[in-house]
Amino acid sequence: MRSERIKRSSGITLIIIKESIRSFLKNNNFEMSAALATYGFFSVIPLLFFVSYLLGNYAILSQTVTNGIEGLVGHLFPLLKTFISSEFFFSTQYKLTWLVITLGFVFVSIMSLTDSLRTAFLKIFSIESELSLIKTIYANVLSACTILILFFFLVAGEITYSYLVRTAFKDGYFFVVFNILISLAVAIFCMAVFYKTFLPVKLKTGRLITASLVSAILIISMRDLFFTFVQSNPNYGLAFGSLRILFFMIIWVYYCFLVILFGAEIMVHFWKRDALLLKGLFLQETDVQKSPKTLMKKFIRRYNNGDVIFQEGEQGGSMFYIIAGSVNICKKDQVIRAMKKDEYFGEMSMLVDTPRTATAIAAEPDTQLVTISHDNFDAILKENPKIVLSILKEMTMRLKITGENL
Repeated sequence: MRSERIKRSSGITLIIIKESIRSFLKNNNFEMSAALATYGFFSVIPLLFFVSYLLGNYAILSQTVTNGIEGLVGHLFPLLKTFISSEFFFSTQYKLTWLVITLGFVFVSIMSLTDSLRTAFLKIFSIESELSLIKTIYANVLSACTILILFFFLVAGEITYSYLVRTAFKDGYFFVVFNILISLAVAIFCMAVFYKTFLPVKLKTGRLITASLVSAILIISMRDLFFTFVQSNPNYGLAFGSLRILFFMIIWVYYCFLVILFGAEIMVHFWKRDALLLKGLFLQETDVQKSPKTLMKKFIRRYNNGDVIFQEGEQGGSMFYIIAGSVNICKKDQVIRAMKKDEYFGEMSMLVDTPRTATAIAAEPDTQLVTISHDNFDAILKENPKIVLSILKEMTMRLKITGENL
């Protein structure tokens, strides 16, 4: 039983990853990431200076806060520590000037970023926003405040971490491993907050954490690879001169948003994983008999010869796809249509939410049907125009046959 669950989980995971990659390319997420990186880049720098001003207003705290911001950035991208050290020290000498400059930039840039993120996630989830303009602005303000609070919280956490841990474990293998784990935890926490704030649907905590973990691993692993690459190629980016560090930042911010959007793709496919398994039936991509039984088991119902699948007049909440055997569609004890393997029935009543207009009876022993709910069918139709066209053709043909019979 346990091995069956493991096979099912691994099979579904492979399908989700495959579909996530396909959808990532289809949705032009590289282009969306470029737009988000622009907003993100112009949000990060003012935000860093703004927090530096607010938390470093007192001489006693100034260096502590600067060290905390340096450490936080170092967890996510070590190459920026030099930039942080020089520029933040300079900014703390002219606090009032930087406050005026950054305060406007912070909220304008973060508001633009939050609006773009919300739009990107709505596109990925194929959901149209139902919020009015005022509610959208209100949601973006709340999201911007969430990002600000998150950043303050992370800076405070980094100060605490530096005080409690680095003083106790200054060197050694244990500190290196622990530092990597802390970096991973910070990345997971940030991803989870981002997804929780901007996702247009509610997901179970386990799936949210799973996607956040995947995104965090991609960020941390690439951080170390990129850092190693730059360290081994000191001349990389020299063409940009004094803007070299900004060149690295743009690349890194762009990559981070690629990861965030890919994590969203994983979550949306977790969310509609049943539809992923079922859509292959209509596209003739899935042979249920050859595919692992554990994947389709939850959808399959078995009937013996003469078993009633549904009665005329019943409310129709699902449709059926025949994978083995046959089904007779009857009206007034007369067979009006015989349905064979790879055909489906019951969709009209489900789609228009009306009672069944006929009775369906299994016509062979061990007739096997895949049950498709309204929600799953709706998800399949939204993203597969080919299926919509084939169903329209099938419904037109059935209406034609019915008309000829009448």
